[in-house]
Amino acid sequence: MTYTLAQAHAFLEADGQIERQQLAQLLGIHAVAAQGEKRGIEQLQRNLLKG
Repeated sequence: MTYTLAQAHAFLEADGQIERQQLAQLLGIHAVAAQGEKRGIEQLQRNLLKG
């Protein structure tokens, strides 16, 4: 497969965006888990399943 420089850049940018979203979700999980409230954890689960 041959990609142009612009295509390769777009792929890397999209991958970076996905990684930032995953890291933000992981941070949210840790923050809610640190609080230890079941309701907050369940709300976070619902939000993550929507996205």
